[in-house]
Amino acid sequence: MTKDTLLVLCVDYDSVSDHHYVRDDSVGVRIGSEAITAAMSRSASRGVGQVHVHSHGGRGLPHPSTDDYRELPPLAYSLRNVDAKQAHGWAILSNDSAAPFINRPGSGDDVARLPVSIVGYPTTISQRARHDRGVIRSFLQRAVGQHVDRYARQSFLGPDSDRILSHAEIGVVGLGGGGSHVTQQLAHLGVATFVLCDQDRITETNLNRTVAATGVDVLFSRYKTDIAKRVIRRLNPTARIVNHRARWETATEELMRCDLIVGCLDTFAARRDLEAFCRRQLIPYVDVGMDVQETRDRYEIIGQVILSMPGRPCMRCMGFLNDRVLAEEARLYGTAGGRPQVVWSNGILCSAAVGLVVDLLTGWSKSGRECAYLNFRGSDLSLTEDPRLEYILDNKCSHYPLIEAGDPMLIAL
Repeated sequence: MTKDTLLVLCVDYDSVSDHHYVRDDSVGVRIGSEAITAAMSRSASRGVGQVHVHSHGGRGLPHPSTDDYRELPPLAYSLRNVDAKQAHGWAILSNDSAAPFINRPGSGDDVARLPVSIVGYPTTISQRARHDRGVIRSFLQRAVGQHVDRYARQSFLGPDSDRILSHAEIGVVGLGGGGSHVTQQLAHLGVATFVLCDQDRITETNLNRTVAATGVDVLFSRYKTDIAKRVIRRLNPTARIVNHRARWETATEELMRCDLIVGCLDTFAARRDLEAFCRRQLIPYVDVGMDVQETRDRYEIIGQVILSMPGRPCMRCMGFLNDRVLAEEARLYGTAGGRPQVVWSNGILCSAAVGLVVDLLTGWSKSGRECAYLNFRGSDLSLTEDPRLEYILDNKCSHYPLIEAGDPMLIAL
């Protein structure tokens, strides 16, 4: 929790044993005192907050009943009395959404109607009615004199894909060659909320690969995030954009609100740090990168697109990150000059990354994909699945256990 943000990370589930239910003719059954005592014991022994949940079924945002409002807040306060430093509460589930009521740590006040993201395939986003396309559509109707649906040709993504994409909050870290492609494509698709992070200004040597950058931008030494913001605004004037002209490490409060983060970074160490942040905050992370390496008779363009999902194999599990490549990073990068890149390879890699983002949010392909590792080779323009992925798909990640989610804390001994 930061000063302005309450982020509740749910990483484990404990069911109520059958013998902990008691019969109650007024509601059917209810959990008994033994179940509440067991929950209080878990909070005391594990040092974690707990949220009592039950399902009303159906679809859409569920609404608590009168019995829920009467019975569940006292249960949450019983948990709070055990450890007031943790977030406790209760939530009503439907088949695709949730209505949580969370007790803010250190306070007696409940925070109701928090936005909910259910991480997985597809990643479910609910209660995000902050943006719509009404302004854009009404403007287009006035301009052409008829009804216009800008996104009609992507309706195959699902009947609700319009809403999902417009409500998704996407972080893009690194707005050079890769990030400029990603933001442009996401804006075309209808994503309306961005957190953009990059401390660099555009230079002459960036113009060969940064989409929409111009010589005038170089003349005025504009930030790369400003150029990306301009591209988004020209497609959607009402888009909400956090324009962070600095290192992403100083924008963690904004990034932790994101539903998904795309990293287009230059170094292995930077990827490691950003993935670690995403794992702690239970945020799916898509990594995009490329390099040019010298072979016997020519240079070869290589690259990768990786989906790192909380609880699933990470980039160390996949073998992409290891102690050797981190130690040899200075030698591995730059054999063909200072961080060489070209626009077409960035375009291929970033198009694949955007495809992963859209599929993860909408589930249109029905692939069930919660892990991906694609390798790119420039000489034959191939994008193929890394063969190692087959052997680790069902593995749990040992480097970032879910139970260790959340920001690291210092404890006085």
